[in-house]
Amino acid sequence: MSVLRVAGISKAYPGVQALHDVAFAVNAGEVHCLAGENGSGKSTLAKVMYGAVRPDAGTLTIGDEAVVLHSPADALVHGIVPISQELTLAPTLSVAENVMMGRLPRRRGQVDWPEMRRRAAAALGELGVDIPVDRRVDELTIELQQEVEIARALTAEPRVLILDEATSALAEHATDRLLEHIRTLRDRGVAIVLISHRMRELYAVGDRVTVLRDGRFVTTLPLPETSEGIVVNRMVGRDLDDLYGKREIAKRDTRLEVTSLTTPEGIVRDVSFAVRAGEILGIAGVVGSGKIDLALALSGAMAYEGDVRLAGETVRLTSPRRAIELGIRLVPDDRKQFGLLPTRNATENLTVTTLGAVSRAGVLQLGAERRLASRIFGRLQIRGLVTGPVTQLSGGNQQKVILGRCFATSPRVVVLCEPTRGVDVGAKREVYDLIQDLAEQGVAIVMVSSEMPELLSLSDRVVVLNAGRLVAEFSAADVTEERVIAAALADEPTRMSPHEH
Repeated sequence: MSVLRVAGISKAYPGVQALHDVAFAVNAGEVHCLAGENGSGKSTLAKVMYGAVRPDAGTLTIGDEAVVLHSPADALVHGIVPISQELTLAPTLSVAENVMMGRLPRRRGQVDWPEMRRRAAAALGELGVDIPVDRRVDELTIELQQEVEIARALTAEPRVLILDEATSALAEHATDRLLEHIRTLRDRGVAIVLISHRMRELYAVGDRVTVLRDGRFVTTLPLPETSEGIVVNRMVGRDLDDLYGKREIAKRDTRLEVTSLTTPEGIVRDVSFAVRAGEILGIAGVVGSGKIDLALALSGAMAYEGDVRLAGETVRLTSPRRAIELGIRLVPDDRKQFGLLPTRNATENLTVTTLGAVSRAGVLQLGAERRLASRIFGRLQIRGLVTGPVTQLSGGNQQKVILGRCFATSPRVVVLCEPTRGVDVGAKREVYDLIQDLAEQGVAIVMVSSEMPELLSLSDRVVVLNAGRLVAEFSAADVTEERVIAAALADEPTRMSPHEH
């Protein structure tokens, strides 16, 4: 029997029909997945189901009762609990206060602080997470904040659990722990709605999958009996035989050379490598290996010691502004916090770092800005409303706006951090095409990714960081997932000597 059911759901925004007459139901003790390209309506439907979006038409039924949800608080009363990639934590409160928010234990009319800390620590412990529960949330990494968000949802004892890209900021081991919890909750009779761009997660726990395309219902399929190829075909309307594409690499001069780079507190230690113009260098490593810190140092966002040479000239990357002036662009791993201006539209987000190109005598030329944006958006195939806040675009289109900044100028080096995080399989191909286009234009690309297939398939070379040190390097011809993982997880990493590069 369905615990949660929607029928005839439609939702429009100015210029965009996000959902059109969609039906969906999830049963007790079932994991029902939602699949579709970015912009297909998955997240909008999820928000309708947990009260964050009011539909223009349609009904929502919980059990046998038709309900109208005015807010997520209304949904929580009915036992509907969301976990999304959009964090809803109170950043200045402690971990314990966030985990137990709305359910603070009381004793004699007062908050029982020791009990609150104990319950929060127990909830995090079940996820395999060891965080001091008195620590402020805004002091945590994005990954640990996501773990806190998950712990909070699980302590609410949901009747319906809705996960919207909840694993997008998690490392693989943390994702596997969450999937195990999903199985446990399913076995207890919880109804679970799972949205993820990672197909392996859908197949790991899913019972059924409903596919949306352009805001419309396409089909519902039993996952165990349905191949990944069929699901992808229903999502995008075509087969993706070659997701990563092929390209020939021209031999070019060294564009970026790094020697003995070390960051504060030794998170990155004595790292040296070089990247040619037109080359894609993949950076592999587990969480905490230093790969993100290395990317930040290369983009001027983190202090470093050592030498950086750009086209043979020694440079000091003292700030992101200085890096941009030198032609180094960063695509950050957390587009919401570091990449986008959430209240500004897509055009303003595209041109924010290139205002000089669309200004005259210090005055912004709106016509020039619109023409530049129109040209870039056409190239990037950005779909959806571009005049409203950029957060109204799908995750894939938001990522393409950030990548668009690289096409709006002529960068010499682009540093990519998790370039397809939160991007579905169809939009990934478009992002990959854009990355390869940049390389073909002679841009040197440094790509940090925890998605092993894209790292191995897109990179011309892969280097591995372990405990802050560069411990291995593989060409495209001899790199394998097993070799990369072995180097990344070695207990006693050994620094590569210079002649090994």
